[in-house]
Amino acid sequence: MKNRIAVIAVLGLSLFSGSLLFGAASSSGSGTAAFVEGCKAYSEGDWTTAVFMLKKAVAYPENCNADSYFMLISSEINAGQDKTALDDCDFYLENYKKSVYYPRVQFYKGKLLFNLNEYDKSIITLSDFCHQNEKSDLYPLALFYIGEALYAGYRYDEARPIYERVVENYPDCAKKPDAQFKLDSIIQRQREEKLLYLLKQTGEEYLSAKEDYERQLRMYNLEAIAQTRQKLNDVQQENADLQRQVRDLEGQLQMMKGSKAYSASSYNSVSYKEGVDVPNAEPFNETRDQVRLLRKKAIDAQRLLSEQSEENESYENEYEE
Repeated sequence: MKNRIAVIAVLGLSLFSGSLLFGAASSSGSGTAAFVEGCKAYSEGDWTTAVFMLKKAVAYPENCNADSYFMLISSEINAGQDKTALDDCDFYLENYKKSVYYPRVQFYKGKLLFNLNEYDKSIITLSDFCHQNEKSDLYPLALFYIGEALYAGYRYDEARPIYERVVENYPDCAKKPDAQFKLDSIIQRQREEKLLYLLKQTGEEYLSAKEDYERQLRMYNLEAIAQTRQKLNDVQQENADLQRQVRDLEGQLQMMKGSKAYSASSYNSVSYKEGVDVPNAEPFNETRDQVRLLRKKAIDAQRLLSEQSEENESYENEYEE
């Protein structure tokens, strides 16, 4: 841009030379000298001196015109005095609307606003320039700086189509490589954001699935605990029933033992009174009891035989007598 401004300055100097010679006689010596020194410094690229002398020159009415102010603004831009240049651009656009340099000053203002981080104002100014000057050689540059302002304001989705227009429609633009770089950066950023979004979604789904699994596991454990408790209660109840049955059986056994002891005692007592040699009560034994019964039958049979024999002998004695 600075080279372009230098070329414009040379053209402007050639335009000013005629008016300078014509107005030299009528202008004051100080105003003329300041203007001449300013033009000389401008042509030599001595921007600091050019700014100083041209500011001094435009203070004189004969030098306060669109051409002088355009040279002053160009010098301020090249000298890095953006804030002062912006103020002079506002003055220029307000007072020299019909100047041939008006579109360029409008572009300069938008670029200066961008340099001063006034991104929204820069976008508005450069957009107005683009709408009004579609055929201008500065149009691709204006598009580029609109994209830059959007990019600087983190409005990447809006900046992308602007950079694409510069790259695709203006291959000869000096800012095409920069536009391509920013475009690639935006595409890469969007890919990363998409991957991060997918990763986040996947992570959230994983966490949700994990929480659901843990919840189901807790429910399963609770159900298992409940079932285990129920089984434990059932076993405890069964054990209690068995213990009760054991106690009942033990009671019955004690009763049976007591009844058996009483029967044995009674039996021994009766046997003793009758003088029968009966052994003491012993635990029940089926075989032994059967033997006792057989023995008793044998004794009874022997007694009957003895009685029968005695009766026979008595009968025989009576018969002999």
